[in-house]
Amino acid sequence: MTPPLASRLPARIAGAFLGALLLTAPASGAGLEATRVTLPNGLRVVLAPDPGALTVDAALWLPAGRRHERSAQSGLAVVAARVTFRNGEAEPLAPLTAVGGSGSLVVTPDYTALSATVPAGSLDDALAFLASRLPGRPVTGAALASERAALRAEAARGERAPVAHGLASLWAAAWPGHPYEATGAPPGPGPETLRPADVEAWRRARFAPAGAVLTLAGAFEPEAALAAVRERFGRLARGSAPAAAAAREPAAVRRTSERFATPARLCLVGWRGPGAGDPDAPALELLASWLGGGASARLPDALVREWQLAVAAQAGFAAQRDGSLLWTLAVVPPGADSVAVERTLLDAAGAAVQRELEAFELARARRQAGAGSAFALQTSRQRGQALGEAEMLTGDATRAAARWDSMARLTAADVRRAAARVMTDQARATVWILPAAEGGAR
Repeated sequence: MTPPLASRLPARIAGAFLGALLLTAPASGAGLEATRVTLPNGLRVVLAPDPGALTVDAALWLPAGRRHERSAQSGLAVVAARVTFRNGEAEPLAPLTAVGGSGSLVVTPDYTALSATVPAGSLDDALAFLASRLPGRPVTGAALASERAALRAEAARGERAPVAHGLASLWAAAWPGHPYEATGAPPGPGPETLRPADVEAWRRARFAPAGAVLTLAGAFEPEAALAAVRERFGRLARGSAPAAAAAREPAAVRRTSERFATPARLCLVGWRGPGAGDPDAPALELLASWLGGGASARLPDALVREWQLAVAAQAGFAAQRDGSLLWTLAVVPPGADSVAVERTLLDAAGAAVQRELEAFELARARRQAGAGSAFALQTSRQRGQALGEAEMLTGDATRAAARWDSMARLTAADVRRAAARVMTDQARATVWILPAAEGGAR
């Protein structure tokens, strides 16, 4: 589960939020079995050793996402994360690349994550990289101005794929007035009045061991690794655990259409759902797999093969801490009736509410979800991502390993009940993405 926005940094400093959004549950708990330890200064450490791995991933997870910003601070979470990741260096990744490793930064509405992935035997290099950024060197005016200028330049380039843009628009339509409405949207440079002191105050409040999580996944020996963690992080001042972000009620879902640089029309329909820790989350993941998790899934079968109203169709489920999005997508060819497309999509998806899945459908959905997840959890970085997200979004990293077991126990009645709970008219958002050069209505 991975769901939600990556703060894109120049060159090698990049996160892949959209890819994370599309991941499904692991095919098994292999590689995700974890031990949780809390240091005296409050840092939670999650250790998941894998003797067969060739790399080790260390990641620092901080309760510092867009949902924690006040209205006048919009953009602060991303700016503060980028400044901290760079840490005053022209080539911040140099210590990692010197040992054959890499690093990444991800900022979502719920958290900020800094990761370092290195070959087996280089764990201390990764720990040193992360510890130096908790909270990091003092922020200078020049460093702040440079990151804000980079963010403006990235936004001006507008290098976004149509599907990524469409999914971001669907999040905005499904969660208006809530921080989750910015999921997948390009980050802004922060308010014009933003000063280094504002970034420092943000980091003092949110970049401290008391509220942080450190995950280790891959090739390491647990006792030696924990000793190294205590050496690097145990001496850091505890700080104060930040207060949880106040829950906000989203406004009513919306129906929108917009122009974009795309060669084909996109029809996106999604339903606002419960958070990652909700008991129905596994059923909704399995439902998404049944809807659009392969060429023989429900939506491609109805829209592409049977009615020839789309050239492709898919679906997915992305969960964040307090909410989720069950989404569907159809790529619509010229000449196809948009009303018929939307009606057929809704009828096909609505079958999950009208009847229980047949045994073969449930089995196929499980296989599809498992195959995709096994591929998505091949590396230490991916497994570390799954563990950290489980800790930050559900409060328990061990749930990452238990998710497939939960899906394996689901019955057709469970999936139907979850579908009926979420797939309502009141929770449904619709977005049409139209070619920018196309005239007239859709």
